[in-house]
Amino acid sequence: MKLPSFPMPSTALPAALLAGALLTGTVAGTAAPAHASTTNTVYTAAGISSQYHLYDAGVDRSKTVGVVFYFDGDGQYYAQRPSTSMLKAMADRAAARNMILVVPIAPANRSWTSNSEAVGDWFRALAAKIVAEQRVDATRIHLAGYSGGAEFISTEVLSDRAGWIRGGGSTLIGGGGVYNGRLESTPDAALRATDPTWYVGSLDSYGATQPSTWSALEAAGKGAAAYQKAGFPQADRVVMPGLHHTNYDLADLVGDDVDRLYSGAGTAPKPETVSPTGNDVVNGYQLTGAIGRTWAALGGTSWATPVSAEYASGHGSVYQRFAGADGRDKALYWSRTTGTRVVDYGGSIGRKFAAGGYASSYGPPLTDERRAADGGAYQLFDASGKRTKILWSAGTGSNAIKEYGAIGRKWAALGHERGLGYPTTDEYSTPGGVAQDYTGGRIEWNATTRAVTVTRN
Repeated sequence: MKLPSFPMPSTALPAALLAGALLTGTVAGTAAPAHASTTNTVYTAAGISSQYHLYDAGVDRSKTVGVVFYFDGDGQYYAQRPSTSMLKAMADRAAARNMILVVPIAPANRSWTSNSEAVGDWFRALAAKIVAEQRVDATRIHLAGYSGGAEFISTEVLSDRAGWIRGGGSTLIGGGGVYNGRLESTPDAALRATDPTWYVGSLDSYGATQPSTWSALEAAGKGAAAYQKAGFPQADRVVMPGLHHTNYDLADLVGDDVDRLYSGAGTAPKPETVSPTGNDVVNGYQLTGAIGRTWAALGGTSWATPVSAEYASGHGSVYQRFAGADGRDKALYWSRTTGTRVVDYGGSIGRKFAAGGYASSYGPPLTDERRAADGGAYQLFDASGKRTKILWSAGTGSNAIKEYGAIGRKWAALGHERGLGYPTTDEYSTPGGVAQDYTGGRIEWNATTRAVTVTRN
């Protein structure tokens, strides 16, 4: 997520090192560094000053050394507490594969996504320093992050000028979206060959964390889809049943990926993606519950591809948008009283529904579109008991009849479209009240007398 940022000059340090140390993974003529676990080390670059922790206990410097960079979530709970058991456990799992653990601390406001481009320059400079000084093999670089840290990886570290990574993988937990559908820089072949995996709980959706309008489940889907599109064949999202935003085992998730990717025994298979409901994740969007079941029954992607998550709408309903295989935009609406119904925005009735204010005005659809007399069509909508029928015919287009009102009730009593015909207007105000025109006449309601008058053509 690219948030507004003020201009910051990129440091020259990464460029110089990228030409040598980062590409080879060693610095010629330097001795292997002594064990140097440190905490709260201050580092300044790109006009930003922050700190980092480095853990290397148990790392054998006579062998090839890798690095795990862990980006904590916004608020930096663990990063602000370097002696926590979680970080120690993560460091032990890294050391078991002869990798040091480096935990940068998000600058100033403890958020990775604020001023992320300048912070990205700061981190790239820090990474160059770490890789050079610690003699890290640039083919054994692992990025790991939780929540806001995962977002920082997906939108900045792995997305922009990441050519210094010549091999490895990424573990993105509880986040990691890509919100413009593309990476910031074109990845080269070595970067595309890395293995980024998104881990997210089935309950880590809207309302699971702040802001309540953000869904880690949806973000992870968008991130994995964007990286797949950018040519990362191993990019994948793993949905973990029953987990929400605060009960991930961070050390184990990162440690398991480190074991999988750097064991020296070849790449082990990654965990299978598990859907929390038995439904699908398509185009980065989860299809679940009644809407997911209806989508599957309609033919799945042969009917339409999701282009949004589920969102709340009017009168107790939720909806999800789709791009139809027929080229027309659609939505599935669900409510307890109406069930799941289709709105075809590519058709005249769907466009009328949208122009009139969607479910907030008409309520969710009570029926799918149905054929009417003389080749027309209609669809019923229910706004908490107030039903509106939108009718279409080739000669009249689409107009709405308020079946709950005096005019609508009279029209129905006359035989619906077989009686006074199709509406040619919506209801409109008159000097004495309200009226509506039909192909066969006019119905008017008098506001003073409450009388309903029918005039036939």
